[in-house]
Amino acid sequence: MISTIVGSVYGETTDNRSSQIHDIKVNYKISYFDNKIGGDVVKNSKINKYMPKKDLSKKIVKLSKKGSVILKFGDGEGPKVLLCAGIHGNKPAANIATLRLIENIKNKKIKGTLYIIPFIIPKDTAKNTRYWYYSKKRTAVDPNRVVYINGTPGNKIVKFAEKNKVNYIVDIHTGGGLYSYKRGFIFVNQKLSKKESKWIKYIKKSRNPYISYTPRGGSIRSYSKSKNITTITLEVERDRGSTSYWSNVELKLLTVACKYFKFF
Repeated sequence: MISTIVGSVYGETTDNRSSQIHDIKVNYKISYFDNKIGGDVVKNSKINKYMPKKDLSKKIVKLSKKGSVILKFGDGEGPKVLLCAGIHGNKPAANIATLRLIENIKNKKIKGTLYIIPFIIPKDTAKNTRYWYYSKKRTAVDPNRVVYINGTPGNKIVKFAEKNKVNYIVDIHTGGGLYSYKRGFIFVNQKLSKKESKWIKYIKKSRNPYISYTPRGGSIRSYSKSKNITTITLEVERDRGSTSYWSNVELKLLTVACKYFKFF
């Protein structure tokens, strides 16, 4: 599924996307995850305005024109965690928070393995649309309700997690109607396992988000649960207030969710 390593902030040699690039003094690798869903995400005005204006974020945005990308951090020992943002393209604060986390950890030595997909469907983020065009059905669908269908963007994420023995997924969102939840919102599956409960308890103690035990059929969270991969959904307000403010709330939640694994 992942096609090639494609660059670093320190320099690269480029021919085409099939060429391997050797990174110098970096703690991560960048690869194309899905080269069928690329888009110019800075056409989304909030991404353009609020994304980090740093070299690595700029590189991710540039590469995303030709497909979604995945970053891999870590030494391969310990827990394996996947962070993903933008299954819905109209949630830019989620993407911004994810880029900010990447900038915060890019020079850290990660103990474990941390995969990050900052834009799951770049072409939808570029259009600021919730809906993904499902070419086989010739119609637009909510991509987070069809994850059980082979070949859909969310399905590819869960299949990747299975193949690479990922233990945990953090699915990063924003949504309407959450303005009163100033410390964020976490959706979890019902009937938590002991390890899920322990993780949620840690986040709750550190940041005190609202926890909702809500099933969501066809989502990354529900489908990954069927594959025995522990998954939570982070969410903050989308429609009211500052995008910068809410991306900061989400960044804090995301950081705590990662610190549980003692990555950094």
